[in-house]
Amino acid sequence: MNEKKTVLFLMNGLGVQTAKSFEVYSKEIMPTFDTLMNNYPFKLLYSNGEFIGANKGEVSNFKSGYYNFASFGHPKKKEDVLNSKIASNEFASNPVVNNSIEIAVRNSSNLHIMFTLGDKVSNDRYEHLKAYLDLANQRGVKQIYVHLILGDSSTRGQKIADTCLSDFKNRVLRYYPDVKIASVCGRMYVKNGSTNDIADFYRMMVSAVGEVWNDYEATIHKKYEHGMNDDNMTGFITIYDRLLCEGDSFFMFNYSNNIAKQLFEIILNPKKYFPTSSAPENISINAMFTINNMPQIPRAFPDAIPDTCLLEKIPSDKKVLIIASKDRIPHISKTLNGFKPTFSPNVSVWPIEDQKNRFESLSQYLAAYINQDVYDLIIADCQLYNPKVDERTIDQLKKNMSDLDKCLNITYNQVLAKNYRLIATSLYGLRQAFKLTVTMETVDFSQKVPFLLIDKEIRRVDIVFKPEPTIIDVARIIAISFGCPMPNDLIVIETPKDKKKKNRKKLLLIIVPILLLLIIVVVWAYMYGLI
Repeated sequence: MNEKKTVLFLMNGLGVQTAKSFEVYSKEIMPTFDTLMNNYPFKLLYSNGEFIGANKGEVSNFKSGYYNFASFGHPKKKEDVLNSKIASNEFASNPVVNNSIEIAVRNSSNLHIMFTLGDKVSNDRYEHLKAYLDLANQRGVKQIYVHLILGDSSTRGQKIADTCLSDFKNRVLRYYPDVKIASVCGRMYVKNGSTNDIADFYRMMVSAVGEVWNDYEATIHKKYEHGMNDDNMTGFITIYDRLLCEGDSFFMFNYSNNIAKQLFEIILNPKKYFPTSSAPENISINAMFTINNMPQIPRAFPDAIPDTCLLEKIPSDKKVLIIASKDRIPHISKTLNGFKPTFSPNVSVWPIEDQKNRFESLSQYLAAYINQDVYDLIIADCQLYNPKVDERTIDQLKKNMSDLDKCLNITYNQVLAKNYRLIATSLYGLRQAFKLTVTMETVDFSQKVPFLLIDKEIRRVDIVFKPEPTIIDVARIIAISFGCPMPNDLIVIETPKDKKKKNRKKLLLIIVPILLLLIIVVVWAYMYGLI
C-alpha cells in the first residue's frame, strides 16, 4: 500500500456478534457509516478470543484491545513473565516474594493474599497462586487469608461470580484446606470507590465490625438482588475476628497495576485516616508487579514490555498525533509507545477535556488538524460508551452511535478534500447489559469489529480480503503504508497488471480442460475407427 497521510478513526466499542443479541445498530442511526460501508472496501475483523492470541471466548476491552493492536499481536503478558520465572526457579528465589512470607514467619503473624477472580482469569494465574502457597506452606506459615476481588471479567452476571467462586474452591481451597477466604469485594469498588467506602472496608478488617458474613456465596447473591454486580459489589469480610493485625504481611497478585491502591494507602498510613484509633501501624505490603504511583511498595518482578510497538514502525520524519479523552490518553499513548517513558519528538497528544460532548469535540479537532495538513498519521479514539458520563441505557447508546456517525461524516468529507486515507475501525466491541425500559438487555458487539478503508486511489473492486483477518492486521497495514516491511494478513490490493495476470490464469483454467477433453475425444474416436 502506498504511503499517504492517514487518519485512523477508532470507533472503539462498536462491533457485531454472529449470534444475534439485542439489536441496536441500524442504518437509520448511522446513515453515513451505512453508505460508506456499501461504497468502499469493508470487512469484519475478529477482535477477541484465540483469533488475537487471548483465551477462547475472552472479550477484549479498552486496555487489551490497544495492547494487542499496538504490539502487533505479540504482547507480553504478566502471566507469561511469571510462567518463565516459575519455570526457571526465579520465583522461588525472588527476595520480595520470600520477604513477604518471611515477615509472617518471623512475627508468627497472618499472611494476607489479594487475588482477582473473573472469567478473564486464566489457569496460569491459579498456578502462580499455588506456587506462592507452596512456598508459604514450606516455610510453615500458620494463618493464610485470601482477599478476593471479583470482576476481572468480560461481562457482568451472578452466574459468572458463582462460576469463579466454584473454580477457586476446586482449584485452590481443595488443595490448601488451611487457606481461608477472608473478604470479598468488587473490582471497581476497591479500585475507584470513595475514600469513605474504602476506609469502612479497612475498618471491618481491623475490627471485625460491619458487614461480616460467613456465608459469602449467599451474601453475594443478596448483593445481586440489591442491584450490585461482581464489579461494583461493596466489600464485606467473612471472619468473625480481626483480620489485619500488627506485624501482618500483605501480598498482592496485581495483574492490574492500580487495583486496591486506595486500600493500601490506608493500610500504610492508618493514623492519617484514623488518628484516634488503635489501628495496626506495622503491616508490610509487597506486590507481584508495580502498583501505580506507589513506589514505596516493593514489587517482585518488572512489568512486561512488548518487544515492538506501533510508533516504533513510523519513521521519525513522520508526524503523529493522538487524540483521545483526557483520562484515556495516558494508557493509549504509553501502549502505542511500547510503555517507554519518553516519546519520540515526532509524536504529539491532544486530550479531549469535555467527555460528555466528546464526539462534537473530536469532530472539531479532526477537521482542524486535517485542514492544517501537518500530521502524517492521526490516531483518533472515539469512545462509543463512557461509563463515567453516559447513562447505561439503550437510548443513550443509540444517541452515541448517532453522534459517532456525525463525527465520521465530518471526518470523511475532510479526508476526501485533502486526499488523505481514512481507516475507520474499532479495537474492541462492547458486551454489557444496558437498560431497556425496566429490563436490562445484553448488547453484544464483542466478536467482530468493522474495518472500512477510504482512499480515492483504491476502489472497492481493487481489494481482496484474506480469510480470518483481525484488528492486529490494521496495525500492520499502517506500518506497511509508512514503509515498514511486515506481513500483511488483511488485504491484497490488485493493480491493473495484477488483474491481467489473474484473468490470464482464469482463461488458462478454462482452456486447458477443454483442450484435454478434445484430445481425449479424438483419441477415443481414433481407437474406435471413427476417424
